[in-house]
Amino acid sequence: MLKVTQQQQIHQILNTVLGKKPCSVLVDEREHPAGFVSYTLLSTGPEIKLRTQFSDSPTERRVLVRHNKKRIVAVCKFFLRNGQTEVLYPQSLEIADEVKPSAVPTKNPTAFFLTNLTSSREIAFVIEANKKKLDMHVLNFFDSELKSMVSYHKIFLATGDVTDVKLRHLIKNPRIIYYAPEPLPSFNARQFFPQDIYLAELQKADLKVPQNLTTEFTIPILYKARLPIGYIQVNALRPLEEAMVQTLKKMGVALETQLRKSGLVFEEPRALPLQEVDLKRVQLEINDRLLLRFFPEGSNNIFRIQKGLENLGQFTARVTVTKNLGSGKTQVIMVFDELDAMAEFNLEEALKVSA
Repeated sequence: MLKVTQQQQIHQILNTVLGKKPCSVLVDEREHPAGFVSYTLLSTGPEIKLRTQFSDSPTERRVLVRHNKKRIVAVCKFFLRNGQTEVLYPQSLEIADEVKPSAVPTKNPTAFFLTNLTSSREIAFVIEANKKKLDMHVLNFFDSELKSMVSYHKIFLATGDVTDVKLRHLIKNPRIIYYAPEPLPSFNARQFFPQDIYLAELQKADLKVPQNLTTEFTIPILYKARLPIGYIQVNALRPLEEAMVQTLKKMGVALETQLRKSGLVFEEPRALPLQEVDLKRVQLEINDRLLLRFFPEGSNNIFRIQKGLENLGQFTARVTVTKNLGSGKTQVIMVFDELDAMAEFNLEEALKVSA
């Protein structure tokens, strides 16, 4: 069973199935017919309205919809009742097969294509080739915004073959916070590093900061929320307040959005036929040597998978094998990283049809 908890993915799936198929209310796994009224995405999250035969007001309702041999159960928080109409707030989805899964790998080289391929390294080369343009139209604005907020800061975008220590760490950790000597007990961060490890490096090569530096907060700039392509760093003499932390995170998202609006092409647009694909990995052969820059072993890529003219969604995968087959051909195998719930759903259905 697949459990979905992210609000955006919950919305994508419910927006696809609700209203198109009959729904039921589950009580102790017994199904009771329900009348669909509406599904709406509010600022507070998704909202379902149903007509039911119940008169109680439970803390939780489970709403069942069947779609393409799938049982999709929306676990909802009960909000209010107006006569027979209930207002529910979906909190998570539980997706399971009605029958034994029949999705099998396909070896039809003409059925599936990989498109919109990109990697952190490719983006770095594009940034390097257009650095002046990006400085003028993207970085300068955000740099001015940061100057008005903090004394010591840096916006770093990767260029070419990057060896920056923080970007290497950010590939492994969504964010890094440095403290001296220890963080506050109440502060919950993903990972800590002692300040003295980096202080000499900061003084010499990064930022000219005073010796009594207390906090360094570094957030990654993520291309399409997946690939680390740079970071925003702030150094302070005292622990950062949560409001400042949230502002910096929003700034990182806004900077990446502006970067994609700059008109530069970060993605390889051509369609590459897949030799084999299943729910765990993809395999392809390439004969264009220029494309090898995307596939060093251990690197991460994002791309779309297309079946014919149907776009199945965006995927992230790590290169595990890059093998020279001779005659100018190279075999590439990539293992999926985090499968978006809707993309996984679409791929599984496409594989079943091809089986």
